[in-house]
Amino acid sequence: MLRDAIRKLSLRKKLTIVASVGVLLPLLVLTYMQYRSLAELQNKTKGAFKDNLRQGLTIVEQQMKQRLEDIAAQTLNPIGSMQLSSPESGKELEKYFADVKHSHPEIEEIFVFGHPSDHQKINTPAQSHILFLFSKSRMDQGFVDRNGKYLFVHHSCPTCPPDMRQGAYLFYPLKDLTRGDQSGFAGVLLNEGFVRDDLMAGSISKVLKIYHETTAASSDIVMTISDENRHVLYSNAAAQNGHFLETNFDHPFSNWKAAIGLKNTNLDELARNSFLHSAGATVLVLVFLLGGIALAIRATDREVRLAQAKSNFVSNVSHELKTPLSLISLFSEILELGRVDEEEKKREYYRIIRHESRRLNKTIDNILDFSRIEAGRKTYQLVDGDMAEVIEHVLSTHRYQIINSGFDIQTNIQRDLPSVLIDREAMAQAISNLLDNAIKYSGKVKQLSITAKMLGADLAIEIADHGIGIPRAEQAKIFEKFYRVGNGLVHDVKGSGLGLSLVKHIIEAHNGTISVESDAVNGSRFTILLPPAPRTVEAQA
Repeated sequence: MLRDAIRKLSLRKKLTIVASVGVLLPLLVLTYMQYRSLAELQNKTKGAFKDNLRQGLTIVEQQMKQRLEDIAAQTLNPIGSMQLSSPESGKELEKYFADVKHSHPEIEEIFVFGHPSDHQKINTPAQSHILFLFSKSRMDQGFVDRNGKYLFVHHSCPTCPPDMRQGAYLFYPLKDLTRGDQSGFAGVLLNEGFVRDDLMAGSISKVLKIYHETTAASSDIVMTISDENRHVLYSNAAAQNGHFLETNFDHPFSNWKAAIGLKNTNLDELARNSFLHSAGATVLVLVFLLGGIALAIRATDREVRLAQAKSNFVSNVSHELKTPLSLISLFSEILELGRVDEEEKKREYYRIIRHESRRLNKTIDNILDFSRIEAGRKTYQLVDGDMAEVIEHVLSTHRYQIINSGFDIQTNIQRDLPSVLIDREAMAQAISNLLDNAIKYSGKVKQLSITAKMLGADLAIEIADHGIGIPRAEQAKIFEKFYRVGNGLVHDVKGSGLGLSLVKHIIEAHNGTISVESDAVNGSRFTILLPPAPRTVEAQA
C-alpha cells in the first residue's frame, strides 16, 4: 500500500518528501544540538572568562617582578661590589646615591645599612622602621627574582608618624667581600607615582593589549588594586555593577588585592552577547544552507519537469508527424487505386494531401528552427518588407484549413502601413503559428480576427480568438520551450509546445515584443509590436 501511495504522488511532492526527510530533518536536529551547545557555552563563558582573568593577573605579577628586578639590578647591585668598610666609602656612597636619584626618578630614597653589629647603633625610629621592613621581607621570602637576590615589601600604615615612610621598598642583602657572610643590606624607597602609573598601570596595560586581540570586552575590563588597609593603589575606571572577581596576588605582593569588574556591562550580559553572536553566525550559515538546498531542489525540480516536457514533446511530435503522414498515405493510395471517379472528389483529396504535406513540413520546420536556436546557429535576413503582404500570404496558405474547419475570419489591415525590417519567412512562420493556435484552441465559437495598425510609433499586429483562454497564472510561462498549459481542454489538442517559444524568439530577433491578453470568456489576443524601418522613420520625420 505504501508503494502504491508513493507511486501516486507527483514528482514535486516526492522531491519535497525526500528533501524534508533526508535534508531538513537532520538539519533541524543539528540546529537543535547547536542551540543546546551554545546555551551550555553561555553558562561556561563566565567561568572561562574568570579563569582567563586569573591567568592575566599572573602575567601582571610577572611583569611587575621583572620591572622591579631591573630597577634593583641597576641601582642596588653595584653597591655589592663596593668596599663599605674603607674610610672613603662614605663619600663614594654619597656620590653614587646622588647619581642614582638623578638618573632614576622612580627612586624616592636610597640607603645602606652596614654590618649587622652596626644595627645596635640605630637610634632613630625611621632606621628602626627600615630594619623592621627588611626583616619582614626576609621572613616573608618576598623575592622578586629567581635567584633570591632582591626583596620587596610594601608598607601601608595610615596611623604611623610621617618619618616612618610608607610605600614600596626594594632590599638587596650585602655580603662581606673578604669573609663572604652577610654584612648588611641596601635598599630603595620607590616613588608612589611610579608604583601606580608605571609598575601597576604599565604591567596591566600590556596584559590588556593581549586581551584586546582575543576578546571584545578588553576595553570594558576594570581593574582595581588595593592594599591590606583597603587603600586603593591603582584603578583604571569604576565598575558599573561592582566587581565579580576578587583575589590576592602571590608573594611578594601578597598584601595587595586585585578586584576586577566591567565598565559598561556585566558578566551575564557579556555571556549573553557571546551567545547571541554565535547564534547569529549559526543562523546566517543555516540561512545560506537552506537557500542552497532550496536552489538545488528548485534546479532539480526544473530539470525533472524539463525532462518530462521533453518526453511529452517526443510523444506529441510523434503524433504530429504520424497524423499527416497517415492521411497522405491513405488518400494517395485511394487515388492510386483509382477508386475515385469524380473530379471534384479527386481535387478535394489533392487539397487534403497538399494541406497535410504543408502541415507536416511546418512541424519539421519548427523542430529544425528550434534545434538551430538551441545551438545558437539560427540567423535572420532582415530586409524592408510589408507586413500586410506577409499576413495575406499566410491567410492564403491557411484558407483551406479555415474554410474546412468552418471558421469566420475577419481582417482589418490598415492602409499605407510603414515598411519594417523583417525576415519574410520567419515572420510568416510566427504569424502561421499564432493562427494555428487560434484555430486549434477556439472551441465551439469559430471566430478569428487579424488586425494590423499603427499603435503609437510601432506597428501592431493582433490575432484574436474566442477560444478556451489561458489562466492568468500561466500566461507568463506559455512562451517557454516545451511548456503547455496544465488544462485538460488544452491537452485534448496535440501539440509540440514549441510554437509560441519560436514566435517569441522570432519577434525579439526583429527588435519587437509580443504579449497576450486572455480569459476563459473572451478568448485570447496576441499582440505583436514591431518598430518601423529606419528609413521609414526618417521619411515620416
